[in-house]
Amino acid sequence: MVKKELRKLTLAATLTALSIVIDILSKTIIPSGVSFGFPFYAIPLVIGSIVLGPIYGVTMGFLSDLVGFMSFPQGTYDILFALQAMAWGVIPWLIARRKSSAPRVVIAVLVTHIVASLCSTTADFFGAFAYNGGNINQSFIYMWRFLPLRLMMMPVNIILISVITYISNQRLEPIYEEFFGKKQLNNQS
Repeated sequence: MVKKELRKLTLAATLTALSIVIDILSKTIIPSGVSFGFPFYAIPLVIGSIVLGPIYGVTMGFLSDLVGFMSFPQGTYDILFALQAMAWGVIPWLIARRKSSAPRVVIAVLVTHIVASLCSTTADFFGAFAYNGGNINQSFIYMWRFLPLRLMMMPVNIILISVITYISNQRLEPIYEEFFGKKQLNNQS
């Protein structure tokens, strides 16, 4: 039992670290203050959610957001933005599992991307509301500023994240079997 949990923790830590690295790399490539909506940091979180479950997934999402911010801070930390990373760690598990078909993975990523985008847009609104001293009009203007671009990028992101997640899970299946053991795999299917 301890060995199995240690293996899950090791996999979760590895995927979280990978998510942080992807997040920091994207922040260094894309200029500060520009939100193009490339959530590629979410790929390891989706894989972790599907393979390890929602508890590990939500923890991975929160930690990747927090450590990613602390490693490459831009402004002040806002827990509302962590909700989008946490969504990437929970929602895919609700829809897909490790051996799910490609359409099921696409649906999981689609639903999660919509929820994560809503979390991000809401966080933009509340952040602008606090920054502008409670000016609702300015807050709405700021909130809607990047929404059209996020919506345009959503199909591309969904396709890329779904394909990478599905292919990664297929290729990692032999490792999962060795990593978790045959007995657990039969119970999950």
